[in-house]
Amino acid sequence: MTKCFALVVLLLLLSGCHTVFYGAAKVSKGPRGCTEQCDTWGMDLAGMVAMGEYSDGCICQVRGQASKAPVSVLSGAGPAIAGVWMQMQRAQQQQHASTTPPVAPQRQSFSSRAAADNSMPH
Repeated sequence: MTKCFALVVLLLLLSGCHTVFYGAAKVSKGPRGCTEQCDTWGMDLAGMVAMGEYSDGCICQVRGQASKAPVSVLSGAGPAIAGVWMQMQRAQQQQHASTTPPVAPQRQSFSSRAAADNSMPH
């Protein structure tokens, strides 16, 4: 019984996931090849993806549904960038203020302390 169980486990392990890739890892003819591929699917080329030196791919989108950012979205980036810049400047100033050592009071010599003590009424 144990040998039969071991044989079943061994067969299951040997029949594990064998990954096979079909086709080329790179798009032939680059963007032109992507445009042709998207056209065969009835879609428009939206972009390309480079995945290291070994693979790239096409990004196709439904024809007629171009995703262009409206001007209002882009114009909203200016104030956001300015706000982030101001926060960075404030944080840098606070960090500089906290790392700057306070000015130590000047020490008086023994003779100047004695002179100050003698000049004060008791």
